[in-house]
Amino acid sequence: MLLRDILEHAIRNEADYELLVGRNNATEMSAGHAVPPDVVILGLTAAEDATLVPTLFARWPSAQVLTVMQTGGDAAVYEFTPHRQALGEISPAEILVTLRDSVLRKRELARESFNS
Repeated sequence: MLLRDILEHAIRNEADYELLVGRNNATEMSAGHAVPPDVVILGLTAAEDATLVPTLFARWPSAQVLTVMQTGGDAAVYEFTPHRQALGEISPAEILVTLRDSVLRKRELARESFNS
């Protein structure tokens, strides 16, 4: 719960982030919200819980999924390619920079693809 609170606090302090919280279930996060999320952050209790990632991509195929292991502070970013980038131990500020860079990179690639 502490890591979740730290991430929520870090996100709330960023002007270009909007926090949608699903306390019981990752699919609750955008219930009633018209715009799909760019990023879904999922707290895991064990690495094998990453089996939830395909479910999130099925709901939001354009989103990126960040998994944060509650033990050891490890994190990873998944993209629908699907692609997993291990981030190792990382601070909340570094997580936000990684997410922002990843979303911007994805948007730029989409824009280049659209313009060609």
